[in-house]
Amino acid sequence: MSTFQIILSIAGSLLALSALLAAAFAWHIESSLLAMHDAATFSVAALNEQHRRAISGVMAFGQPVEVVGTIECDTPIQAPYSEARCVAYEYAVTETSEQISGRPGSRQAREFEFRGRDDQQRHVPRFYVHDATGRIAIDPVGAAFDLVESVARFESYTGLLGNTREVWREERVLPLGNRVFVLGYLGNDGGAPIIGRHPTDPGRRFIISHRDERALGAGVRLRAYALYLGAVLGIAGAVWIFVAAFT
Repeated sequence: MSTFQIILSIAGSLLALSALLAAAFAWHIESSLLAMHDAATFSVAALNEQHRRAISGVMAFGQPVEVVGTIECDTPIQAPYSEARCVAYEYAVTETSEQISGRPGSRQAREFEFRGRDDQQRHVPRFYVHDATGRIAIDPVGAAFDLVESVARFESYTGLLGNTREVWREERVLPLGNRVFVLGYLGNDGGAPIIGRHPTDPGRRFIISHRDERALGAGVRLRAYALYLGAVLGIAGAVWIFVAAFT
């Protein structure tokens, strides 16, 4: 086997592996659609009735449920950049710098430095979803959050010697009073109903989103289909490389 064939074989293998990973990730994303399809949407009053049935032994706790309503919280937190009062936020800060060495008028050297990326996520230990029939507690531990973008800001600073520092800030929040869609599992908290992650299988889908089920499902479906398309193109490209290498 020639060096050229070895290089093409490695390239084809890497492309095929990337395609398989894309397909696997697409299936993971699409599992959100299956979970939403399997769970029924309840009012808070209906969830209270479901809780009473589980307490009496008619049904088991851990059933998948969906609820839509307004966010309420007794002890909200404050997002660091927008200062929004919310029940969850996440932010990312990416910073780079450019240092200029040498005296003005002489040959100067420019040195770029990637200072890193800081990602943080925080949520309250408990909040509530309120609809026309009442409110129910949500335990958000382990949830996948779909948040509202609150900050997307680029900042650039220039020093006296021409040194520059660039910062990109992104922030997303789930603010008080916002509409929220929750797909979780009915549980019991000291005799009161609560929605949280699955009691025995933490890998089951648990979603808290600012979008309703229809909008969230459309976004999930679009991402999954894009990954599937990329996987198909990747496999086709890998096959073409292997054919080119050995013919």
